[in-house]
Amino acid sequence: MNAFRKTTYIALLCLLCTSPAVALAAKCAGTNINNTVTWSPTEIVKDMKLSILRFTSVIVSDDPSAPFHLVSGECVGSFLISLDGKTSSSGYCARKDKDGDVLNEEWAASGGGVGTSKLVGGTGKFAKAAGAAQFRHTPAYGTTAVVRWTGECQF
Repeated sequence: MNAFRKTTYIALLCLLCTSPAVALAAKCAGTNINNTVTWSPTEIVKDMKLSILRFTSVIVSDDPSAPFHLVSGECVGSFLISLDGKTSSSGYCARKDKDGDVLNEEWAASGGGVGTSKLVGGTGKFAKAAGAAQFRHTPAYGTTAVVRWTGECQF
């Protein structure tokens, strides 16, 4: 029995050492500074507008050593707005870091500037980026907005 147990433990240890490492999601938070480039509303039916938004965005992480700190790029989205003010929106962002690696994000919101976002990979160090966050959009001066978010990140 002792030889069997020893062989089992050695086999298990070898298996664990050769398995790929699993990256665990970690808490992350930050603020995006967004600036509207274009906002194009179109009335698609009476009392219903579809607006296409394009904006630039910079991520300022709460942790300056985070790989996504100060990545910047562009985002696009669509907003469906009813006469009574109900809004549903979704879109995508592609932001690049100083090394040229791209971080992709998908987002959705409905009314009140509150929504969710998801990291959906990218290139280089962001190829395996994953995670989800909740955000709150707050208009600032002119075409600028501040988006505070918290969630889980994995790189």
